[in-house]
Amino acid sequence: MDLEEKYAIALGILSIVLWAGGWVLGKRLAGAPPRVIRTVLPVVAMFTFACFAVFVAIARHNVKG
Repeated sequence: MDLEEKYAIALGILSIVLWAGGWVLGKRLAGAPPRVIRTVLPVVAMFTFACFAVFVAIARHNVKG
């Protein structure tokens, strides 16, 4: 298994972890007031984007070709 395949597997695992975290957060916020949801969801979306961006940046740096 080469490095590119390892990063592909790691990206899949990261996706599942973020999906599970989103599911748990959704369950916790189900009864929350709309003001809380409007505050929390954009922050979580930015965190998710940042996780993927950092992962891609690290992968692109380490995988040559």
